[in-house]
Amino acid sequence: MNVNKRPKIPITRCDQYQELEKDPDKTPLTERSCHGYALDTLPPEVLEMIFRLLPLHDVATSVRLVSRHCSMVAAAVLNGAFLTAYTKLESITKRNESVMKSAKTDTELLACSKALNALELIKAQYKMLRAVTWRYTHPPTKQQKFPRLCFYAGSLLDNLNELLGRISKYHPSIVGPRAPESSVSPFIAICKRFMNFFEKISERRVNSRSALISGCKIVDVLDCLVEGRQVLFFKVSTNKRNTGRIVSMKLRYTMKRAWFTCLDVFRKIDENSWRDEQRFMYLRLRRLVGSVNEHLFENLHYEHQLLLQIPLTLPLRPPPASTYSGYGEYGGRFFYYGNMNKYAYETKFVHTVNTANLTVETEQQVQRPPSFDLVIEIELKCTPDLAPLAARSILKSDEFKTHEMRTCRSQQLHLRMSVVCPASLANRLPGNFVWELRTPRRIFTVEDL
Repeated sequence: MNVNKRPKIPITRCDQYQELEKDPDKTPLTERSCHGYALDTLPPEVLEMIFRLLPLHDVATSVRLVSRHCSMVAAAVLNGAFLTAYTKLESITKRNESVMKSAKTDTELLACSKALNALELIKAQYKMLRAVTWRYTHPPTKQQKFPRLCFYAGSLLDNLNELLGRISKYHPSIVGPRAPESSVSPFIAICKRFMNFFEKISERRVNSRSALISGCKIVDVLDCLVEGRQVLFFKVSTNKRNTGRIVSMKLRYTMKRAWFTCLDVFRKIDENSWRDEQRFMYLRLRRLVGSVNEHLFENLHYEHQLLLQIPLTLPLRPPPASTYSGYGEYGGRFFYYGNMNKYAYETKFVHTVNTANLTVETEQQVQRPPSFDLVIEIELKCTPDLAPLAARSILKSDEFKTHEMRTCRSQQLHLRMSVVCPASLANRLPGNFVWELRTPRRIFTVEDL
């Protein structure tokens, strides 16, 4: 008997079982032994086909917990569903853009416009989800020092697929008189809760051995900005020992009407975990980038509807003045960050003045409100396996893969984030701080400008 053959477990049908109980002597032996494969012994390919027919929430919360075999297959299904969702998102976006170009009535044009607005919001959330999880669910090398994690937010994926289905059918909840943000906001809230949980539990558990496992995650998060990203320098060179490749990058991110301030405070004794220090920095940047994107989208969508010049059942109103702020303290440092939308900024700093009583000096002050653009510059040098997600497409040649496999045991990373905050200077606070992540140690400094 082949030892590698999957064992068969006897399974008796209900009607046959009743007949066997009535008269077991009259039933032939061949009919008594009905055999079948148990679920846990099915090949992974067959299990995967079965799991794809189930709601992803059930796959994540029930099926994945049955056994190790089911867990591995369920993880493949969930991770694959997350990647497939982006393909669906891009396909629906292209189709809506094509339909919008050929729209003949105002109703069709407005429906396509609102659908595209909703797709932009979903795409921004998807990119942030990918920035948070991709290095753990789809690690860049096969020789990673931790088991591949699972994108276990099955209900999130179900909601995403259901939302994309409604958009593709132009459901009234998307193209109705209400703004598309109202239908997408529950999905955005689920995404934020999942990312908080993933970073606090799953990522923190994996990062217990090395600070390098998260790689250039700061760059991945900042790359989610809709606008304001600028690549100043990119180069792939050979290291000094000629044993592998080094990726060198310099990037600049500009966030309008934003601030990010750091102050030295009393350090608590129990706040000495570099894992939490790293996690909280990711959390701050993720919240700041998300707020900047949300304020940008609400203004873009409002201006886009103004350009359409379509009569609406409800009057079109500009977005209300909105300000987001967050703060946190860890390791002897207090951070205060946030941003305001265009209308809050104009209300606070751009005043309506009677032009008859203006001098030349006051005219210049009115026409030039203070610029509170937050500037974050990133300088990094790392091995290809720790490079940002945006650089992966460039590093996917056979030559780079060979060097990457050769150098994965000696990972190197030096990431320097310099933050320049004019809003802090205007409030007589430190206007600059530097956060570094490197092997084998980290350096954090605060400077006054």
